[in-house]
Amino acid sequence: MEIHSHEKKRAQNVIWNASDDYSFRSEFEVFDDRGEADLYWNFIIGAVYRYYDFEQLTEFFNYIKQDPNHCFYEELAWIGLENSTFEKVKCNRPVLERMRRRASERTLRREYPDSFYFLIDELKRAHFQRVLHEEVPMREQIACILNELEFDASLSTEEIIQRLRNIIDENFPLSIAEKRKSFFKPLSLLQINLHLKEKEFIGRFRFPFKQVSLVSIYSNDSKDPDAIRDSAENPMVNLRKNGVWRNFKELQENRQREMIQSQYGISILPDTQTRALEQAVCVGSHKNCRLHLTRGEFDPKIVSESSKAILKQKEKNYSYFKKHYARNNNCINHLTNVIKNTMLVLFEPSNYRAETGQMMAGRVWRSLHLDDSSIFLKTTRDDIGTLSVDILLDASGSQQDRQEILSSEGYVIAESLKRCNIPVKVFSFCTRKNFTVLNLFRDYDEDNKNDRIFSFRASGCNRDGLALRTTLHMISRTHFDHKILIVLSDGKPIDPYGISTGGLNPDLNFYSDRVGVSDAAAEVRKGRQEGISILCVFTGQEEDLPAAKKIYGNDLVSVKTPEKFADIVGVLLKNELKNL
Repeated sequence: MEIHSHEKKRAQNVIWNASDDYSFRSEFEVFDDRGEADLYWNFIIGAVYRYYDFEQLTEFFNYIKQDPNHCFYEELAWIGLENSTFEKVKCNRPVLERMRRRASERTLRREYPDSFYFLIDELKRAHFQRVLHEEVPMREQIACILNELEFDASLSTEEIIQRLRNIIDENFPLSIAEKRKSFFKPLSLLQINLHLKEKEFIGRFRFPFKQVSLVSIYSNDSKDPDAIRDSAENPMVNLRKNGVWRNFKELQENRQREMIQSQYGISILPDTQTRALEQAVCVGSHKNCRLHLTRGEFDPKIVSESSKAILKQKEKNYSYFKKHYARNNNCINHLTNVIKNTMLVLFEPSNYRAETGQMMAGRVWRSLHLDDSSIFLKTTRDDIGTLSVDILLDASGSQQDRQEILSSEGYVIAESLKRCNIPVKVFSFCTRKNFTVLNLFRDYDEDNKNDRIFSFRASGCNRDGLALRTTLHMISRTHFDHKILIVLSDGKPIDPYGISTGGLNPDLNFYSDRVGVSDAAAEVRKGRQEGISILCVFTGQEEDLPAAKKIYGNDLVSVKTPEKFADIVGVLLKNELKNL
């Protein structure tokens, strides 16, 4: 990756601005994988210099460099410093919170799947998920370290350094070789060696220190990993042959399903139907992905933190709707009228001359003198057939700032369609681990269930392509003559699980940016080719609008203000209905 001089200057300017000292020359500068200066992390570096004794911190970093594993400890330190510095600065810099959220999202895009990341990656993932207010299931060891590591604003430089020393001494007292082994979650019967790479990425950020990375080597000699992969020396070959690996994978998957159900609710499909649906749609770029369809309902005998969080968010969503009731009610009435008027035009009777029907006295002479038998008036009504509308709400973590707004928008559209007697179905989607979760709020025939939409809650990532493929697969099997899908999304596919390229330890194309957008766009094209109309109401930041347009094309609208919601969505629906 090439870093241009102007980006280096940009990084230094951000650091200077935050440090308030133009003589400061930082050893640390942060750039993304395109070589562009990262505003948030460079600001944090400068702010650390401003609010802490940077000389003492430099001495600490120099001290831990004596350890061959110093890269790990440096990254630990920066997680703690990021947290305490943000807490110090956030009141004076309100925009910093948004910058932090975006930085967290970018970092999580580049994380590895659960079976292939290290302790530092696990700590970073948990920390940045906490930043996004996501529920973070984690090992007890990780929780203990992170609770100690996320320093608050009250600590001095000396106290931070002492806390870091304590964390290192208490949690990593083993030899270097043993430390490396402990970097992994326990994987049954696997022995994995490590090697060090210079200047590896932390998430999407590049710091000038080493990072531990994984290689698929199963013996202590230096054989070519590719040669070992399929050889008898690879224990995975024997595992596959005797079925142990298959049983291990099934056990692991069942545990993951239980975890997903504890977070999002019990499945509405029997296991056999879920597996059949996965076999139909979890193929190609979504191979090895899993699905969970739910109504967000939990076992009444178990009161989980997730169910409490959903109820709490439901109250917030409903309170927001009631607070803006007049505006929302106007939107519903306006959108209802737009749809009804458009439908009336479609069903408007048409008159034409015919040989039977109601006689037109003024044309009888044509029959007598011109041999024209079309002297009758006939009235017909066009029959466009049956119509359904599905609404798919993006419930990924990037929508957490808009949960109340998004639930209200989904309700407004659903209620307007209901008043026009159009069958409507409302889902939300998000991704957690390798599971894409579809949460059903109301089905086509559930006219009295619109209130369930207020149970909308954003969390996790979003694998848009798989969510679209699954939704379109289900829509295509309905009996309606005309089918419309409306997606409310920010057009930012992000899933750290990535796209597998095959092999035991595959290289992964991270499911974000170009890869995610292209995959989602391909699903939209397939859906339209099957005769399903797909529309998008854009719910993201202006900077993400071009990506959304690549996915949905011209059938996309962006709503700048809530007051304009009904007008803009009304035009979108009106144009689509006219094309039926």
